[in-house]
Amino acid sequence: MVQISNKPNINGMKTAADDAEYSSKLLAREGKLFAGLLATRFKGFAYGACIAVLLIVIIPLIAKLAGF
Repeated sequence: MVQISNKPNINGMKTAADDAEYSSKLLAREGKLFAGLLATRFKGFAYGACIAVLLIVIIPLIAKLAGF
């Protein structure tokens, strides 16, 4: 005999809700990462420019003055 249930089958809705929750968390994580990158880009550019000047100008100048 086949049993008939009056409980609704909501497995599809649970799966869709879980997928939507995962996607929203992924988008939020990506947004936070992008915001962090934007917040540190000027500081990183300044550090990079200082290191470039040090390597290209100052160290060769010191080596030339020292006679190497």
